[in-house]
Amino acid sequence: MSISFQQLLTDCLVALGDTNAETWSRTTIMLPWCKEAIRTFPILRPMKDDHTNGGSIVYSYALPDDFREVISVEYPISQQPPEYLVRKNRLDPDFYDAAGFYDIDHDYATGKGWLMYISGSVAASAHIYTQYLANHDTNMTDSAECFITVPDEYEAILITNVMCRAYRERLGYIMRDPTAHTNLVYQLTEMVRRIEDQYQKMVADAHHQLTNSIVSAHKTVDKYDRVY
Repeated sequence: MSISFQQLLTDCLVALGDTNAETWSRTTIMLPWCKEAIRTFPILRPMKDDHTNGGSIVYSYALPDDFREVISVEYPISQQPPEYLVRKNRLDPDFYDAAGFYDIDHDYATGKGWLMYISGSVAASAHIYTQYLANHDTNMTDSAECFITVPDEYEAILITNVMCRAYRERLGYIMRDPTAHTNLVYQLTEMVRRIEDQYQKMVADAHHQLTNSIVSAHKTVDKYDRVY
């Protein structure tokens, strides 16, 4: 990833023909729109969590804040071939009767985040690997030092998302004017429809290319996944 958040802001303004941010403020409008485009970008980033247990045996622990979907859980680690846990509902009466199972559920105690449950426990000081799909980072500032986590080849999708928001905002602005001509409203409505259709097509094409590559957008799990 080599595109900075600053560059994304600039590229969006250029695409809208508003380089000097005279119509859409760079700080109060464009910046939150770009963050929202990143937050809603549907192709999540693959991550790996290396959880190191403390000095006592545990049966559950918190997953990273950016967790969205599980891919695999490896425990114990460093086995050849690797040993992956099988997903099983933690509420099943026999969940804790045998090792080899995991489950993921909301952290109901705090009301936010996710917990990993391990049927056979995680030994003291042991490692457990979780491959997962994560949210993209939106903790960005208008800086050349902040790089977006969305791959460079998808920047056009982010820009198109922002353009959808800009076109719809202009349409809403015009429709508040009781003297607005019907033809102008129709033209802007068509522009909104076309740019939103274009965005959906770009997302669909990106998903199609992803599923045809060695990287899978999603992984089928062994049972219904409440996280999905």
